[in-house]
Amino acid sequence: MHARKIGAAAATAVALLAARDLVQKRHALLRNFPVIGHARYLLETIGPELRQYIVTSNEEERPF
Repeated sequence: MHARKIGAAAATAVALLAARDLVQKRHALLRNFPVIGHARYLLETIGPELRQYIVTSNEEERPF
């Protein structure tokens, strides 16, 4: 029963976030794809850390 309440609260939060994004005028990406748009902006924020530890650093693979 406790997990069901947490799931309902999470679903409500996502629905409210999507409803807010559908009426905002600043970002077309958030207006058209609310949940995916927030995931993109989150990954864009932590991108340097992902490149540093997983892929490559910012200075590697650049031409001389």
